[in-house]
Amino acid sequence: MGALEDGFRSELQCDDQEAALLATTARDFAARSQDLAEDSDEDLLVRLRDPRVFGAFAEPRLGDEALTHATRVALAEHAFDLLTLPRGERDVFLVEARAPRRLLAIAHFLMDADAFTVFHLMHLVYSVFLDRSLVTNVEPGVRARVLTHVLAEPGASIGLRVLYACMHLTALSREEAASEVTRALESGGAVHPVKRALATVAAAEDGGFAHARRLAEDEGLVPTDLEDPNAPSAIANVPRMPPGAAEVARRWLERGDANQDGQ
Repeated sequence: MGALEDGFRSELQCDDQEAALLATTARDFAARSQDLAEDSDEDLLVRLRDPRVFGAFAEPRLGDEALTHATRVALAEHAFDLLTLPRGERDVFLVEARAPRRLLAIAHFLMDADAFTVFHLMHLVYSVFLDRSLVTNVEPGVRARVLTHVLAEPGASIGLRVLYACMHLTALSREEAASEVTRALESGGAVHPVKRALATVAAAEDGGFAHARRLAEDEGLVPTDLEDPNAPSAIANVPRMPPGAAEVARRWLERGDANQDGQ
């Protein structure tokens, strides 16, 4: 076994046959890339530890039935394992540590495999906080499924779920955001406290900015002790809901106790 095969076998806990198949696929992937075409197996193994490179390699493999389901799940989980989480609120994210551009598609696969956890959600929140284009880099049906799952995720705090929803919705057009808020509030997926928290943020006059900032501070994404709390570096990534979402949320809140749907 070569270095590349050994790397896949060690990191994904797959057998020799699958490690060899993945190594061959990785070499083909590298040959099609201007940046990777000249890499040796050892160089490619190092490159695949970059979350963006590994994600670009792994995501198309998630539908490859030549690989066992367990190996495909391991590929998706490893894409998240390569991401970093801040140790504290003053940690700085490096551009090089940012997420694969189709991270939501990888999350979607884990959700369908019943393998998505709060750990994955935390990575999703931190990644989308940095880069809203992660939401729109995937198909509408994929991102809608991810939002629905996150809002219904029982192991996560309400604040974490709503913060993700705020950032997700901010990335959408006015029409799509309104449609997604309607579906979130009217469906049976999320429990009532999550719906009420989401509607309250969305309905706020400032587009939910103040609420979202507090949620981001709670998650360590925005420092709480800056000399200038309104410095661009502190507020640039805090989301504001699009107007269409606010209109839907206000109508839902106005219905009051009628929204108590037994959840």
